[in-house]
Amino acid sequence: METLGEKFQRETKYSRRERPPASRILSHPEDYKAYPETPRFPLPPPGEEPGPGVWQVMGARRSVRDFAPQAISVEDLSRLAWSVGGVRERRWGFLFRVVPSAGALYPVETYVMVNRVEGLKRGVYHLHVPTFSLELIREGDHSPSLTQAALGQDMVASCSVVFLWTAVIDRCRIKYGERAFRYIYLDAGHMGQNLYLTAAALGLGCCTIGAFFDDEVNQVLGVDGLEETILYLGVVGVPA
Repeated sequence: METLGEKFQRETKYSRRERPPASRILSHPEDYKAYPETPRFPLPPPGEEPGPGVWQVMGARRSVRDFAPQAISVEDLSRLAWSVGGVRERRWGFLFRVVPSAGALYPVETYVMVNRVEGLKRGVYHLHVPTFSLELIREGDHSPSLTQAALGQDMVASCSVVFLWTAVIDRCRIKYGERAFRYIYLDAGHMGQNLYLTAAALGLGCCTIGAFFDDEVNQVLGVDGLEETILYLGVVGVPA
């Protein structure tokens, strides 16, 4: 019997014998999300200070799960955020970012749960890409509920920040149909690796997480799990 995964792989293949079905989505979602009614905190420019070379950083990359109860600087948070959502070029009305994305559609949104960052309140923030700012959407300590949603992985509470990536699916599906799901997960993977490498360059620890109760994480973020849904998490902090 064909499994769900096997059926997905088969039905999203490209074939020379069949043209991909046309998208039935009539309107294009916004290119990026914004929370205009929430407090917005501009991040400092990430800067280009000298650091280890790319070969050193790749060699130093590890999954770190044990963290000291220590805050990271807002400057380091800015560098981490820029590595996953920073704009490198504005051209033809597009915001080209430091991570690749199929068709430059950028369906993946970035949220940050702050546990310990100097100068920032605890809470859940959304990265507003055009202004490189954090929008505070839920103030307070949400680490207990997010830890439970992540199958009880304690590093969610002990780290300094948690990056959470969601997909606005129709932003990609309007062009690529059901094959969009393949591209969306690839996009999230690029972002996760950038987070790992930037953390390593800053002397911080990082670990990405793919095991979680989807609907519980969606609830923490206030997204519906249909038009927008959680994909991937990444914790960062000072290694213990």
